Amino acid sequence: MKKLLFLIPVFLLLLCACDNREDEFSNEAYTGTWKWVSTAGPNVNETPLSTGKTVSLDFTSEWQYTISENDVEISSGTYSLYEDVSSTDHQQRMFIQFSADGIKIVKEINATTLSLQDDDVTGLTYHHEK
Repeated sequence: MKKLLFLIPVFLLLLCACDNREDEFSNEAYTGTWKWVSTAGPNVNETPLSTGKTVSLDFTSEWQYTISENDVEISSGTYSLYEDVSSTDHQQRMFIQFSADGIKIVKEINATTLSLQDDDVTGLTYHHEK
Protein backbone atom coordinates (compact mmCIF):
# COMPACT_ATOMS: atom_id res chain seq x y z
CA MET A 1 0.00 0.00 0.00
CA LYS A 2 2.88 2.37 0.78
CA LYS A 3 4.33 1.70 -2.68
CA LEU A 4 1.03 2.65 -4.27
CA LEU A 5 0.84 5.89 -2.30
CA PHE A 6 4.37 6.70 -3.40
CA LEU A 7 3.78 5.80 -7.06
CA ILE A 8 0.63 7.90 -7.52
CA PRO A 9 2.37 11.28 -6.94
CA VAL A 10 5.33 10.17 -9.06
CA PHE A 11 2.98 9.18 -11.90
CA LEU A 12 1.12 12.51 -11.66
CA LEU A 13 4.37 14.43 -11.68
CA LEU A 14 5.55 12.60 -14.79
CA LEU A 15 2.21 13.15 -16.50
CA CYS A 16 2.37 16.89 -15.86
CA ALA A 17 6.01 17.11 -16.95
CA CYS A 18 5.21 15.55 -20.33
CA ASP A 19 2.28 17.85 -21.07
CA ASN A 20 2.73 20.87 -23.38
CA ARG A 21 2.49 24.29 -21.87
CA GLU A 22 -0.73 26.06 -22.76
CA ASP A 23 1.12 29.21 -23.85
CA GLU A 24 3.18 27.38 -26.48
CA PHE A 25 1.80 27.29 -30.02
CA SER A 26 2.74 25.02 -32.87
CA ASN A 27 4.47 26.63 -35.83
CA GLU A 28 3.81 23.69 -38.14
CA ALA A 29 1.30 25.59 -40.31
CA TYR A 30 3.79 28.46 -40.77
CA THR A 31 6.91 26.55 -41.82
CA GLY A 32 7.92 26.77 -45.45
CA THR A 33 8.28 29.50 -48.05
CA TRP A 34 5.51 32.05 -48.52
CA LYS A 35 5.45 34.25 -51.63
CA TRP A 36 4.07 37.76 -51.27
CA VAL A 37 0.93 38.28 -53.38
CA SER A 38 -0.33 41.73 -52.35
CA THR A 39 -0.46 44.46 -49.76
CA ALA A 40 -3.75 46.26 -49.24
CA GLY A 41 -4.94 49.08 -47.04
CA PRO A 42 -6.21 52.64 -47.15
CA ASN A 43 -4.94 54.08 -50.45
CA VAL A 44 -2.58 51.11 -50.88
CA ASN A 45 -2.88 48.25 -53.34
CA GLU A 46 0.52 46.79 -54.17
CA THR A 47 1.45 43.58 -55.97
CA PRO A 48 4.67 42.12 -57.32
CA LEU A 49 3.61 43.39 -60.77
CA SER A 50 2.95 46.96 -59.61
CA THR A 51 6.15 47.21 -57.54
CA GLY A 52 8.57 45.05 -59.53
CA LYS A 53 9.40 43.20 -56.31
CA THR A 54 9.23 39.50 -55.56
CA VAL A 55 9.19 38.97 -51.82
CA SER A 56 9.39 35.69 -49.96
CA LEU A 57 8.95 34.94 -46.28
CA ASP A 58 10.59 31.73 -45.06
CA PHE A 59 9.75 30.14 -41.70
CA THR A 60 11.67 27.22 -40.23
CA SER A 61 10.44 24.78 -37.63
CA GLU A 62 13.26 26.06 -35.36
CA TRP A 63 11.49 29.45 -35.05
CA GLN A 64 13.75 31.28 -37.53
CA TYR A 65 12.55 33.49 -40.40
CA THR A 66 14.08 35.15 -43.45
CA ILE A 67 12.58 37.84 -45.68
CA SER A 68 14.02 38.09 -49.19
CA GLU A 69 13.31 40.69 -51.86
CA ASN A 70 14.21 39.84 -55.46
CA ASP A 71 16.19 36.86 -54.11
CA VAL A 72 18.29 39.05 -51.76
CA GLU A 73 17.94 38.56 -48.00
CA ILE A 74 16.75 41.82 -46.44
CA SER A 75 15.88 40.66 -42.92
CA SER A 76 16.14 37.60 -40.69
CA GLY A 77 15.81 36.56 -37.09
CA THR A 78 13.51 34.62 -34.80
CA TYR A 79 9.76 34.65 -34.51
CA SER A 80 7.23 33.71 -31.85
CA LEU A 81 3.47 33.19 -31.71
CA TYR A 82 1.17 34.39 -28.97
CA GLU A 83 -2.44 35.34 -28.35
CA ASP A 84 -3.50 38.80 -27.25
CA VAL A 85 -6.31 41.31 -27.68
CA SER A 86 -5.94 43.43 -30.81
CA SER A 87 -6.00 47.22 -30.69
CA THR A 88 -8.21 47.41 -33.78
CA ASP A 89 -11.23 45.26 -32.92
CA HIS A 90 -10.53 44.38 -29.27
CA GLN A 91 -10.84 40.65 -30.01
CA GLN A 92 -8.53 37.82 -29.00
CA ARG A 93 -6.18 37.24 -31.96
CA MET A 94 -3.06 35.25 -32.83
CA PHE A 95 0.01 37.47 -33.19
CA ILE A 96 3.40 36.77 -34.71
CA GLN A 97 6.36 38.68 -33.35
CA PHE A 98 9.42 39.04 -35.58
CA SER A 99 12.67 39.81 -33.75
CA ALA A 100 13.70 42.40 -36.35
CA ASP A 101 10.41 43.27 -38.08
CA GLY A 102 7.81 44.05 -35.45
CA ILE A 103 4.50 42.40 -34.65
CA LYS A 104 1.64 41.42 -36.96
CA ILE A 105 -1.81 39.93 -36.44
CA VAL A 106 -2.26 36.56 -38.10
CA LYS A 107 -5.45 37.31 -40.02
CA GLU A 108 -5.55 33.95 -41.83
CA ILE A 109 -3.39 30.84 -42.08
CA ASN A 110 -4.09 27.59 -43.89
CA ALA A 111 -2.19 25.22 -46.17
CA THR A 112 -1.89 27.77 -49.00
CA THR A 113 -2.68 31.23 -47.59
CA LEU A 114 -1.04 33.46 -44.99
CA SER A 115 -2.43 36.94 -44.30
CA LEU A 116 -0.74 39.22 -41.79
CA GLN A 117 -2.13 42.55 -40.66
CA ASP A 118 -0.85 45.62 -38.83
CA ASP A 119 -2.55 46.15 -35.47
CA ASP A 120 -3.89 49.63 -36.13
CA VAL A 121 -6.96 51.00 -37.93
CA THR A 122 -4.94 52.44 -40.81
CA GLY A 123 -2.79 49.33 -41.02
CA LEU A 124 -1.99 47.21 -44.01
CA THR A 125 -2.79 43.58 -44.77
CA TYR A 126 -0.06 41.45 -46.36
CA HIS A 127 -1.21 38.43 -48.39
CA HIS A 128 1.11 35.48 -49.06
CA GLU A 129 0.70 32.10 -50.75
CA LYS A 130 2.66 28.86 -50.71
